[in-house]
Amino acid sequence: MPLRFQDDFLKKLEYLHVVSRREFAGQNRADRRTPKRGRGIEFRERMLKFDSAEWTENIARLSPSGLVPVLWEGEPGAGFATWDTLAIAERLHEIRPDSSIWPDHAMQRARARSAAAEMHSGFRALRGAMPMNIRGSYPGEGMNDEVAKDIARISALWAAAAGPYLFGEFCAADAFYAPVATRLVTYGVELEGAAREYQQRLLASSAVTAWSADALKETEFVAMDEPYAAPAR
Repeated sequence: MPLRFQDDFLKKLEYLHVVSRREFAGQNRADRRTPKRGRGIEFRERMLKFDSAEWTENIARLSPSGLVPVLWEGEPGAGFATWDTLAIAERLHEIRPDSSIWPDHAMQRARARSAAAEMHSGFRALRGAMPMNIRGSYPGEGMNDEVAKDIARISALWAAAAGPYLFGEFCAADAFYAPVATRLVTYGVELEGAAREYQQRLLASSAVTAWSADALKETEFVAMDEPYAAPAR
């Protein structure tokens, strides 16, 4: 899943290997590219499709874990690799401490990391029942009591946003929640008050709009990520 964010992040040769912009399930979520675009770090992106010949031929060389995303500094397969979303965010923070990947204030930074980690490992009901699909529209699908609990928790986090984003300026925590913001649109979930205002700001950010535009160009149908859709005939 590619994401290039508010444009000027990391002025060195880096590659981010991803799967899809449109759908983010399990290891494939929007938060990979979003921190880089959102903080203006430059990077190159290479997309590998699951179950493709290119995936089979290259994944062992390009990803130590056999998963995506993977961030490469230098030549992919020969340079320095960092994998897993949170680790990539931390590596970017180390490489470019001036780019505000995380908030400058120590306590705000701790809160932002906690919020990102909660998204990274939690909200399983929402992520399972409402897979990310930017081009789809399935109002009412996937809703159940456990999903509603996840949405209530996310809404509380967003309602407490410092403004304009979760912890002031755009940071990695906002990138982690971008896929949720689009999911709620896809499944017709209406938030209220400050949580809705934050969601709308996030969706309107240059990073998310660019990523969404790229996502809409994708045409593949992936059944496991599109349970409420039928393949085009």
